[in-house]
Amino acid sequence: MDPNKPKNASEGIVPMGITALDETVLTNQPESRYECPVCLNWLREPVITTCGHRFCKSCITSWLQNSGHCPIDNINLTMKVDIFPDNFTRREIQEQRMSCPFSAKGCTVKVPPLDLDAHIAHCEYNQPEVSTQPDLVIPCSFKELGCKETFHSQDELNKHLQDGLQSHMSYLMNAYSEVRINNDISNAGMDAKEQEAMSLWDAPEKGGGESSAPPLNNTNALIRALYERVVILEQRNREQDIVIANISKQLSAFGMAKRKQNHDMILRYCMGNYIWRVDNFKARLDAMLQDHTKMLYSPGFYTSPNGYRFCIRLNISPQNTSCFALHLHLMQTEYDDCLEWPFNGRISIAMINQYDSDLTQRDTMMSNTNLIAFRKPTAEICLRGFGYTEYALVNDVVRNGFVKNDTLIIRVFVKCV
Repeated sequence: MDPNKPKNASEGIVPMGITALDETVLTNQPESRYECPVCLNWLREPVITTCGHRFCKSCITSWLQNSGHCPIDNINLTMKVDIFPDNFTRREIQEQRMSCPFSAKGCTVKVPPLDLDAHIAHCEYNQPEVSTQPDLVIPCSFKELGCKETFHSQDELNKHLQDGLQSHMSYLMNAYSEVRINNDISNAGMDAKEQEAMSLWDAPEKGGGESSAPPLNNTNALIRALYERVVILEQRNREQDIVIANISKQLSAFGMAKRKQNHDMILRYCMGNYIWRVDNFKARLDAMLQDHTKMLYSPGFYTSPNGYRFCIRLNISPQNTSCFALHLHLMQTEYDDCLEWPFNGRISIAMINQYDSDLTQRDTMMSNTNLIAFRKPTAEICLRGFGYTEYALVNDVVRNGFVKNDTLIIRVFVKCV
């Protein structure tokens, strides 16, 4: 991997059939002859250059305004002399027909590729799945200690645990007091039994004087009293073990909820500067190498507490299986209606070399407001990402110090402009 070798960032849609390790994302990829080399999407208003390459009209126009040469072979081009409409390719694309992604739900519509997004937005079968499972009722983790609250989701339970810390501590104190009271009662019961046993048998005097042997009936009563005492002690010991185990379980659940809350706070308040630690990397890489449709997603992180939300996608490149592909995806938030769209900013990516910081691979790219990848997301995660289709060689990442203790570290800094 050559860190000085220039790479051009571009919009990339999640390749056909690629499957996340925890979810599935499908889309329609064009054939290479119908794909724009700049946006990697279907050609829109296709044009052909004098050097024989096809592009979207808007893509090549924007490119030539910045560079003045062909993005494929670097031949100098001008819009007025070297760019011509490619009506033949436009008609071929228009004659293509693609099935609706919701055909499994019953949609039979087939539309041209360029009209597919518009159809999906208004498709009557584009409805969220309705669960047939009955509503789950989740009791409070402190139910055994007296809290009677119930919830319909884990998020509601986590919020309850966070807001009700004082009341839950009261439940714990009451449980502890009850355990102490039981101990006192147990001790009192033991004293009573001990007195009963002592009354049934007199110990010999220290002077060595002879003591009268207890009657047979008193001996049987002593054995019975001692047996009852052992049974009571064992029962109370089991009861106390159960109470202590329940308290430990509640404290463990409370600790897990607190750790999750801290992790969510880090993602929301990282101010766009996020460090993604990909642990168990060898097993994840083996899974992706065996099945190129699998990929990794980072947790969603924010540019500000109420700002844009991004995640990172890492997978084997569908164009070159010896390379990693790395893209950023916008994600929906509850504040999207308050933000300015499309997103405009600078994105810096660094794959950390954990043995020699001078070999860390660093890349910077600017957003392109003409790309769908930076528009307001219409789903939980935008299908179109922005980044590098051939980011780094797999062998270089594995062998040259980027993986340490089975962990790969990628740092991303997203700054709004």
